[in-house]
Amino acid sequence: MYTLCVIVILLLIREIYLTATLTNSRQNEASWYPLAALPELLAVLLFAVPGLIPEKSELAAYAHGHGKNAETAEMI
Repeated sequence: MYTLCVIVILLLIREIYLTATLTNSRQNEASWYPLAALPELLAVLLFAVPGLIPEKSELAAYAHGHGKNAETAEMI
C-alpha cells in the first residue's frame, strides 16, 4: 500500500512540474531531469516490487468473492 502511495506522489511531482513549465518552450535540463525524468523512472522501478501487482489467479479469486486464508496465505 505504501509503495503505491510513493508511486502516486512521484507521478504527481512529475505532472506538477510539467504543468508549471507548460508555457516555457525551452525546458532547463538541470531541473527537467530531477523533477520530470527521475520521478517517472523511480515510479517504473517501484512497479517491479514483488507482490505489488496480484497474480491472475488472485484476481480471479477476488472477482468471485474469495480471498487468501490469513493463516496459510493460500487461496481459499
